[in-house]
Amino acid sequence: MSYIEVCLIQAKNLLPIGAESKNGKDLSVDPYAIINYDSYSENSKIIYDTNSPVWRESFFFECKNPTNVKVEVIIHDKEFCVSDLLIGRAEFTFNDVKLNDYSKQWASIVDGEGEIEVAVSLRQYDYPGVAKSKAGKKDKHFQVNRAWAGAIVKPDNAPSVTNKLPIQSLVLEHVYGYRTRDTRDNLFALDSNTIVYHAAAVGIVHNIKTRKQRFFNGSHVDDILCLTRHPNNKYIATGDIVSLNGEGPIVAIWDATAPEAAPLVVFKIEEGRIMRGVSTMGFSSDGKYLIVVTSDNYHSVRIYDWKAKTLLCTEKGHSDKILDIDNHPKDPNSFVTVGVKHIKFWKYDSASKRFTTKKGLFGKNKTQTILCPLYIGNGDILLTGTYDGDIYIWNTKTCDIMGTISTGHNSIYSFAYNPEFGLACGHRDGFITLFDVNETNGKLKKITEVNIGFSVKSLDFNPDGHLIVGTSESAIFMIKNFQKKDPQTDIELLFQSHSAAKMEELWGLDGNPSNENEFATCSDDGLVNIWDTEQYKQKCYTNLKNEKLRSISFSPDGKKLFVGCVSGNIYVLDANDLSIIKTIPYEQRSFIKSNEHDITVIKCSPDGTKIASGNRDCVINVYSTKNYNRINTLIGHSSTIVHMDWSVDSKYLQSDSSDCEILYWNIDDMAQVTKMDEIKPVRWNSWSLILGWPVQSIWESGWSNSTINAVARDKREKLLVTADDNSQVRLFSYPVALDKQPCKRYSGHSSHVTNVTFLGNKYVISTGGMDGSIFQWRIKE
Repeated sequence: MSYIEVCLIQAKNLLPIGAESKNGKDLSVDPYAIINYDSYSENSKIIYDTNSPVWRESFFFECKNPTNVKVEVIIHDKEFCVSDLLIGRAEFTFNDVKLNDYSKQWASIVDGEGEIEVAVSLRQYDYPGVAKSKAGKKDKHFQVNRAWAGAIVKPDNAPSVTNKLPIQSLVLEHVYGYRTRDTRDNLFALDSNTIVYHAAAVGIVHNIKTRKQRFFNGSHVDDILCLTRHPNNKYIATGDIVSLNGEGPIVAIWDATAPEAAPLVVFKIEEGRIMRGVSTMGFSSDGKYLIVVTSDNYHSVRIYDWKAKTLLCTEKGHSDKILDIDNHPKDPNSFVTVGVKHIKFWKYDSASKRFTTKKGLFGKNKTQTILCPLYIGNGDILLTGTYDGDIYIWNTKTCDIMGTISTGHNSIYSFAYNPEFGLACGHRDGFITLFDVNETNGKLKKITEVNIGFSVKSLDFNPDGHLIVGTSESAIFMIKNFQKKDPQTDIELLFQSHSAAKMEELWGLDGNPSNENEFATCSDDGLVNIWDTEQYKQKCYTNLKNEKLRSISFSPDGKKLFVGCVSGNIYVLDANDLSIIKTIPYEQRSFIKSNEHDITVIKCSPDGTKIASGNRDCVINVYSTKNYNRINTLIGHSSTIVHMDWSVDSKYLQSDSSDCEILYWNIDDMAQVTKMDEIKPVRWNSWSLILGWPVQSIWESGWSNSTINAVARDKREKLLVTADDNSQVRLFSYPVALDKQPCKRYSGHSSHVTNVTFLGNKYVISTGGMDGSIFQWRIKE
């Protein structure tokens, strides 16, 4: 069967229509593309905070006519507070598309600014056992290409193969992460020491004092987008996005005191691909009803009697995005929704099982996007936070504005209110303002303000008057005694992970060889983090500004870190304080024609004398750790280097590439090994190649070579763990050399799992590419 592969490569100098008014002087965008071919359509991933995104993302469509291929690409700027901005569109026409041969084109954007590069190729795949879809991502259409099978070498004294499951298992112990880039009001204090929030596909109950966590995991198969709390402060509702295979979206209600238990209720939202996802939710004041807003074209509003497991009513919400909801404090049948330049007051009639609605009237006040609502007192007055940073005060009986107040700061993303402590407003510019509220007339008196440093996405008071703060940078703070009577501004960082706002993907991971309780990560946000698995916290971090980071490796003694960048630069860091010891700049050389120089993998030799870096430009550079000069360049691969392993004696190196090629290198001679007998006695210090004799059966039916992103072998050579595009972590007995060898599967990530490693015999660490989360799994013997 023939398919057209459309590869969305990159774009340059994108500028949304009307960008001159977008965020003032900030003209950076968060672009994504809609790719149209014939009657089929696919969406690309979002690339955050760049005018010149690089996707390198392929889509496969059933081929109609390879002699005349027309592709349309529509680029949008992903917006949270307002409707997505159109950047423009480009059309491509390719004549006589060749089999397995890319044709590339640049095209200027129509009705906007910028250029887009696209490549197409004809592919032919026809084999049993693979689902044939009219359109979709590549893994639906490919089997494993085993051209590499002739290059695998069964080692001398190879370990015995077993067809049994490993006796060990993995238990999720900690998640380093907090989703904030496209969600708000998703962090709540359950008591003085406990908070609840979400990351990836996991609901997290976190103890502030001990840092220990419990998890609601297994019901959601894709990103959780919103979380809300029941009035009893015990039950939690989480809603997710529709998955690529059409599952979901779902809403799950679960008990935060026993999150490991089965959910109390699960609602499947019908017509998942139409509904797209759950954007916001809220419980009624008596806890009986759950209001759910979905992300379909009409931003539909649903009301459930959740204990009865019954959908009572559904209604079109608004043509523009609904961003938040608040339930009336006295009337369980009434609530308000707010969003892009609108506000609407709702009431559910139990007798007719219908909604009645009334639009809010802005009058002479500026009609602008309303970001968050808050009923006060008995519900006669509603406060709303606006995009401009003003607070609109509404009369809920007449549904019009009775007053406004300027906070002196920009967009208000979140409110937290307690009559005893006051009203806290979280702003996009990082400030939190505190007001005293007169519940009778809605008048506000400003008490104080504090700058948290990051855009504020979520606020909640705990019972002691401490303010819990969630930020765009995936950091959670606590401001102690931030209350109107005697306001304090003592800010405590509870934890910080990689930035959900700035990060495109998280790939870099390595364990400290000299300390099994320590590992390091790096990502596109420029952060290098060292983590303490016993204290469950970030030990130290640094920001390599203006760099996107893709790979990382400890020295054997754990004293140095080597960090590989998308730019091709390498940083040598002191692992104690992450200060820069040396920068090895990318070296442009005449025989390298590629414009992409990402250091996709970097490994230090076991004897500590050399580092090897594998590049997107198909070469491996070997450096001395004495002076950091390049010793030699290993040339032989014809595609991106993906994984590498050193031999125990540091004399050999093995590598695989994205085109499924395995090569072996003699480091003493700096030459490729072509005689496989030379490799048989070699003992490998680690095994990270996804190709080779001990991993030859890790694929499942219908998977491609790119489905598996990483593997790791434990030091005892008894276990192998894999990370794949299906959001799974799998545990095998090592080696995996038998057909259909059984494994144990673990879920929780909501994105492709990009990397995985063992920390001694205690832990497995996995990283989620776009969910930005790091999972710490304890090995249970």
